[in-house]
Amino acid sequence: RGKAKPRKGRPACYAVPGERAVVELLDAAADRIERILVDDKREFEVAERALALGIPVERVDREALQAEVGDADPRGIVALAAPPPLLDLEDLLALPSEAPRRVFVALDGVVDPQNLGAILRSCEFFGVAGVLWPRDRAVGLTATVARASAGATERLAMAEVTNLAQALRACKEAGLWIVGTVVDDSDDLATLCRQGALPEAVVLVLGSEGRGIRRLTAETCDFKV
Repeated sequence: RGKAKPRKGRPACYAVPGERAVVELLDAAADRIERILVDDKREFEVAERALALGIPVERVDREALQAEVGDADPRGIVALAAPPPLLDLEDLLALPSEAPRRVFVALDGVVDPQNLGAILRSCEFFGVAGVLWPRDRAVGLTATVARASAGATERLAMAEVTNLAQALRACKEAGLWIVGTVVDDSDDLATLCRQGALPEAVVLVLGSEGRGIRRLTAETCDFKV
């Protein structure tokens, strides 16, 4: 996944709720887990695995679990871990892709953690090479994102950028074409694909839930679909 550097303002520890997400984290990066909290009225096999690896497991009440994850549902078990590594944009763009079309996804102001988690999950499924989003005015990696992603946060290459428009221009300089998704005045994506008009290396830009892609972002797009 390349070099990952710490980001200013990122939490030193983040919560991963739910058995499936904890299993995915344990499989992908057990060394990042600091401890696991388990509902004192439930049993989980993954807790036994964690103990065998020397990871502390604490039995707590539901209130203590809920306090770690905020609005997310703890599902009886929460792993407290170092956050997933985020790449510099240069390192993200240097990653290879095994898919026929090399695709990155850029998010322009997605603020709902469930949406971010679902997008990351879909990106992993469809073989996206990496995902980037702006550091400000957008949701970051939270407990809800981790659970909604079904483990994709542990396997997908990701980057936070200071300025999305500048980042997209850097993507252009790296040989990628920018494809923005809009409601009106656009081409049909399926038609472009059938006609072979879409380049093989692209950044697909998805806008925010309320306003879509911003003007400065739209101005960098080579295609609007």
